[in-house]
Amino acid sequence: MAKKSDKQSKAPAISVIVAMYNTAPYVGKCLNSLLGQTMQDFEVIVVDDFSSDNSVEVVNEIAPKFEGRLKLIRLKKNSGFPGLPRNTAMGSARGKYITFLDSDDFFADKALAEIYSVAEEMDADVIHCEKYLEYHAEKNQAVIKTFQRGEVVKEPTLETEDIVQRVEKFINFRILWWACNKLFRRDFLVKNNIQFPNITAWEDLVFAFTCLLRAEKYVRVPNANYFYRIRNDSLSHKGRDAFEMTSNLIGSMKALDRAMEKTPSIAGNAKIRYKFIDWYVQARLKTICDGVYRADKWYPYQINEIFREKFFSKNISDQSVLYSYFFTIATFNKELLKLKDAEIKNLKDQVKELQDKLSQSESQKINDQLPEDERPRQ
Repeated sequence: MAKKSDKQSKAPAISVIVAMYNTAPYVGKCLNSLLGQTMQDFEVIVVDDFSSDNSVEVVNEIAPKFEGRLKLIRLKKNSGFPGLPRNTAMGSARGKYITFLDSDDFFADKALAEIYSVAEEMDADVIHCEKYLEYHAEKNQAVIKTFQRGEVVKEPTLETEDIVQRVEKFINFRILWWACNKLFRRDFLVKNNIQFPNITAWEDLVFAFTCLLRAEKYVRVPNANYFYRIRNDSLSHKGRDAFEMTSNLIGSMKALDRAMEKTPSIAGNAKIRYKFIDWYVQARLKTICDGVYRADKWYPYQINEIFREKFFSKNISDQSVLYSYFFTIATFNKELLKLKDAEIKNLKDQVKELQDKLSQSESQKINDQLPEDERPRQ
């Protein structure tokens, strides 16, 4: 049996996970950006989610350049869930750290070297890059951006250990919730059993939020080394129907609440858990509502049935905070309806009063025209 080379047998510093589906025009640039890294102590795990184009051929053509450091896993059918290929790759990863790179995006030359250096120096569980580069291929231009609100850090900064404060920052958009543009210590992910949920949207948010809750050392850095390609045909830009988006909302919300329930410092803090769920739902209501109205075939009773029968657990105690939230909202809406009914009744009363006055006025005009002996007696 042939012996493995040192590069193959020695565990790499980083496992770069690339989930791929029909990105033949882009995956070459993605992989070449890895070949150009100033730090080469890493492995690459490409998971093909049953592509129907020639993405696999492109990978196989470039693979020899990695000298055994690239592993291609081909799923036998399309998973339907963006997180499943990543979960599969994490099961095969050997690196001390894991990072994710979408197959249509790419890294700057010093990306891995810079975040690895900070992770080692600060003994971090998670390295969180606050900025990224928005790449426009037609102009071959990239602009530094951030989804966060407020100022970004100017140097590696250890996040507070107060989990309630971390959740507050998440709610206030102080933390970018992509899984990409971060570096994760692999044994941290394994120990806490952190994986992507089986939903077709917002799986990144669940993963990143769970890491934020669990990490002892969560480090924010100002680096902008991740090139995010703007594509109008990507999965994230495609519309989804109301049923799918509602399913994603409920599925992700349950996963987020379970993550909070398993975090001792906030498990019993109903106030912050409720506040987070309320923010999460409100932040996504427009997407859900747009889908419902576009469908133009859902009646209120059907939506109610789907929520109750298809998404919620039969065991109420299993999702106590979620139920508390929805029942509170339902009660609130009921009060709004009562208020609306009261306003309608008030308007009707005002209309009736005006009609009565008008009627009396018209009657008075008619009476004034009659002979005095024929007028009605008061």
